[in-house]
Amino acid sequence: MSRFGELELIRESMVSVVNEMRANVIHASFSSIIYEGHDFSCALLTADGKLLAQSLDDNPIHIFAVPHSAGEIIRSYGSDMHPGDAFLHNDPYTGGTHLNDILLIQPIFVDTTLVAFSAVRSHWGDVGGMTAGSITGRSTEIYQEGVRIPPTRIATGHRIHREIMELLFANMRAPAERRGDFETMMGAATKAGEHVRRLCTRFGTATMLNAIATLIANAELVMRERIRACPNGVYCAEGYVESNGHTAEPLVARLRMTVHDDTIDVDFFDASPQTAGPTNVGPAMAINSAGTILKAFLDPDTPINHGSFQPIRVHAPEGSFINARAPVACAGSVEVKTLLDSLIAGALGQAVPAKMVGDLKGSGNHTSIAGGGGGRQGARPFYLFYEYPAGGTAATGRGDGSHVTRTYTEGDFNSIGSAEVIESEMPLQVEQIAIRADSHGHGRFRGGCGMRREVRVLDAKAVLSVLSDRNTIPPYGVAGASAGQGNRYTVLREGKAIETSPIPGKIAAFELHQDDILRIETAGGGGWGDPALREPARVAADVAIGVTSAAMARARYGVALTDVGEVDERATDRLRRAMMDARVRLQVQSTESDQYDGARRIFSLSTASAQRLDATDGVLCEIANPDGPSLRGWVRVDAQRSNDALPLGPFACAILRCEQGSRFELRRID
Repeated sequence: MSRFGELELIRESMVSVVNEMRANVIHASFSSIIYEGHDFSCALLTADGKLLAQSLDDNPIHIFAVPHSAGEIIRSYGSDMHPGDAFLHNDPYTGGTHLNDILLIQPIFVDTTLVAFSAVRSHWGDVGGMTAGSITGRSTEIYQEGVRIPPTRIATGHRIHREIMELLFANMRAPAERRGDFETMMGAATKAGEHVRRLCTRFGTATMLNAIATLIANAELVMRERIRACPNGVYCAEGYVESNGHTAEPLVARLRMTVHDDTIDVDFFDASPQTAGPTNVGPAMAINSAGTILKAFLDPDTPINHGSFQPIRVHAPEGSFINARAPVACAGSVEVKTLLDSLIAGALGQAVPAKMVGDLKGSGNHTSIAGGGGGRQGARPFYLFYEYPAGGTAATGRGDGSHVTRTYTEGDFNSIGSAEVIESEMPLQVEQIAIRADSHGHGRFRGGCGMRREVRVLDAKAVLSVLSDRNTIPPYGVAGASAGQGNRYTVLREGKAIETSPIPGKIAAFELHQDDILRIETAGGGGWGDPALREPARVAADVAIGVTSAAMARARYGVALTDVGEVDERATDRLRRAMMDARVRLQVQSTESDQYDGARRIFSLSTASAQRLDATDGVLCEIANPDGPSLRGWVRVDAQRSNDALPLGPFACAILRCEQGSRFELRRID
């Protein structure tokens, strides 16, 4: 066999080991969030903790978090690792995501040589804390979110330290389920170690180690080649997490991405300070986002290993909400990561326009209903409904987004929990699952629609917790397209909506009564291109299948339909001309600095411009960017401002790649 053939065989063998790990976890886990939802990842790591092999189905949020955590374990234990050891970790501040994501790694020895690690990170449905499910939109510190596990040896010489595990399980709800998931992780990691040792016997340990080094080096060369094909330059973006769960004040992150020859510097040079709410992340998430997006955009086809990330340098300010320190809460790691994903995707789309894509639903949409337990005689056993429903995917320059579908940032998650599993295991009834019409972002190519799901509570009492984002600041469109509809959570009691939280999408242990209905409406993906350029026949086709209403076709696309659903060409022509004429286009007036009120970007407008927009102080608006994502800001009416002026500072001009005198459409976000 040629050296190249042997190298390929070793690479594919290691990926096969990971694929078998995944199959074992799916088939043996106790939690539906794992065997149905697939919220877990498996990997093989090098002896120094670098990512060696991962399946394309694994959760991208774990791509760099797993080796980051493994590196912390290696630093903690050094050479004090032996055959049969196993370690746990979930600490966000040293590489974890949120506390529910439990990492187990086992060192793989051949004789006395450490050759690799096997790793499984699984989302455990509950790890303690102030609310069932451990994830809530209203936590203020990490201690409210469950058991925090620093690098901890939980097995020596193949003997599990039961006293440690019992201590952990004693602080978690549904401990029998947690034990089952733990045993599954141990079994999958142990079997992977056996396979790797078998490969070392087949090829020789030295050959295997040389092959591992070569595979990582080759992946680095490929990524450098792909980066070299991008034009050198500095590309900028700005975006928000809409709240910390306790106030309506958003958190802002700003990005300068520099492409220089065969490297990319991702500099989140300015971000809001870490906050007293769950929307914080530890140090792994910034590089995780950079790795996820750059790999997906520039090198989607080659296997995943650490070499792909070597040409990427990332800076995230320590003590900010994107690189937080104890003791702040971190349950909203997905919400923050999806913001960082959006910024990098937006900046990269400017560098490589063929890759420009609208924004995604932008949130984990963590949703849990819990009940039972409590130790009362005759009480129903504890149950936990937990899911993270999918939304619409974004449009590209090649076509429309998809409805209620997982995205390239989410791996092999299912789109929605099985109604049969939910109803057979819990006192809940799934009343409705449907496409959420009109939720897509409008554009020459539209985003995908989100979904509407209604779940009725059959138990006498239960509690609801939600942690989501993109409720009030919806997913952006690109190249002049509009935003999708944001996420929305509603509780219906006797047919009427009731208040669950003062902050949209952030709910903590809200008491549900029998026959209450939770209505979940997920966001639509952002559009691509000017909606006035969408082919009227495509709009008519969307109306025919119920994706777009006839009213929305007129209002957003300027398309008029006859009584039988055909395009009325003359009326459409009139509508589109009127729609174009009604747009508010303002002229850029360069200013020395960007204007902010706290985290919020301010668009200072004349009274006449604000009236044309039907906007008052504090209304959210966006600049339609023909060359990238829209730029969001809040209106401030200035009676002294000239009617046609749109004052923008240096960073806004860098994002829009514009100069004094450029003209842009400004529009409300409703």
